[in-house]
Amino acid sequence: MRDPSQQHGRFSRGWSVRGLFAVTVWGASFVATRIALESFNPFGLVAFRLLAAAFLLGIVVRARGGRLWPARADLPVCVLLGVTLAAHLLMQAYGLRYTSAINTGWIIGFIPVTIALGAQLLRQQRLNATGWMGVAVGTGGVLTVTAVAPPDFTHAHFGDLLQIASCFTWTIYTLAGAGPIARNGALRVTAFAIVTAAALVTVATLATGVTIGPVTVRGLIALGFLGLICSGVAYYVWFAASHDRGPTRVAALLYFEPFVTLVTAAVLLHERITPNAIAGGLIVLVGVWLVGRGSSKPASWERIEEKSEASAPLACGERRETQ
Repeated sequence: MRDPSQQHGRFSRGWSVRGLFAVTVWGASFVATRIALESFNPFGLVAFRLLAAAFLLGIVVRARGGRLWPARADLPVCVLLGVTLAAHLLMQAYGLRYTSAINTGWIIGFIPVTIALGAQLLRQQRLNATGWMGVAVGTGGVLTVTAVAPPDFTHAHFGDLLQIASCFTWTIYTLAGAGPIARNGALRVTAFAIVTAAALVTVATLATGVTIGPVTVRGLIALGFLGLICSGVAYYVWFAASHDRGPTRVAALLYFEPFVTLVTAAVLLHERITPNAIAGGLIVLVGVWLVGRGSSKPASWERIEEKSEASAPLACGERRETQ
């Protein structure tokens, strides 16, 4: 067994740095997407992002040895994960053509609520009165964010709707992936899903084309950031952080993501910070917090999470301890 003081030391030195890095990168990804969309169409952007991530994660999986693919019995579900991931990223990219990165950041913060609802529907999680209050509060926050269109966005409500829909695609991805991840490890399943999604979007890109205008240095930098850092490095360090402290604890850091989006969008895109976006976003976070406080998992679901955590990839140079 690990000494608790050593565990705390690993938390302070590893989890916070790795987890915060991933959250910061993902928070800035919505801003980078809007910049990249100045030169690339959504299909071309998402295809490059997935191909870069597939390449990097494929190298990591290969270096760790063992199977490259999930177990045969899990392949159908993993293919579904790839299709869902492709739809998720395309929805977000298309949505960012019509709405602001700030709105997107707050809306995506609603995802824990949709996951809780999906888990309740599948009887994988139970919501008590506090949890249901959180659902209502979080929904009210999203409605507040989207009630008034951001300045300079004529069709913002359509873009907001696509971002709300992407909350549900990520919910499907999360809940459907729990079993395969528990049996095969998060890294292997994620790499397979990304490869599948990359293949699908790349084929579609052949019909739609890649660019919509002159390719600028600014657009190329944003595209490289999305593919190599957001979808490659950030996934890896997030898995390493999840191993150190467990996925549930690390997920608490996602509360910071909308604030990263807000700051980077205001600085790099000069998006105006509207009162309804701030008020609605904070209401969303309160709702998410209430859902977290008002939900409980059945024993069967807790066992899945424990297996998932045990199979998470180790940080470089570490070896799993046995009792």
